[in-house]
Amino acid sequence: MKNKLDSKMKYFITLIILFSGYANLSAQTFSFYRTSPEMIYTNDTFGVISFAKIMNMSGSNNPIRLIRVSVNYPVGWESCFCDIVQCHPTGTDTAVANYPPGLSDIAIMLYSHSIPGTGYITVRAEKVSNPNENYTVVFGGTYSPIGIRPISTVAEEFELSQNYPNPFNPSTKITFSIPHKSYVSLKVYDVLGRELRVLVNETLTQGEYEVDFNAGGFASGIYYYRLNADEHVSVRKMIVLK
Repeated sequence: MKNKLDSKMKYFITLIILFSGYANLSAQTFSFYRTSPEMIYTNDTFGVISFAKIMNMSGSNNPIRLIRVSVNYPVGWESCFCDIVQCHPTGTDTAVANYPPGLSDIAIMLYSHSIPGTGYITVRAEKVSNPNENYTVVFGGTYSPIGIRPISTVAEEFELSQNYPNPFNPSTKITFSIPHKSYVSLKVYDVLGRELRVLVNETLTQGEYEVDFNAGGFASGIYYYRLNADEHVSVRKMIVLK
């Protein structure tokens, strides 16, 4: 008899949990989600713009608060967000607006100010009358000067690849990987060891990168490119053939 009572009790508890979940689901009045990639790559000195949407699922205006929860980007970068009312100053961390039923566009700005690097901004949207109903979304951006592009944010070891094409005239591509944040120098030398061109000279985050090298003005012959990243040094040979 006791086992039957225990079974019935477990059954009723399960029903209560399920109905509670349905009740919470039906109580949801909005959603906040990113429509741009989590990480945006650019060589525009302005920086990047990410986009998101707020979906008001209620039948009336819904007061929602946007909060810049945290930022993690290079010194000199700035950020701001644009709700349905305006684009707020970079010093604004919180803003409230009434969102009509349906979809509304949100924009998140990461201003790089020509400073290479990768940055993130975390934004939370919460219902003013019920802050427990909220969504938190991360937006990221990487700015690299023209000529160097991130290919991947994953790298397990230092590596300098053979340029492609090789021989070449006048342009070729050089790829390299660094397993952690490092100060990177990539330079081109002639056969006498004279420095001819600086391709990279900055701090980069972990990842794989691609660099364009244009040898216009260089004579046909053998040249070398050298990667310095922390204590790691790699050198490879390339051929300009005109």
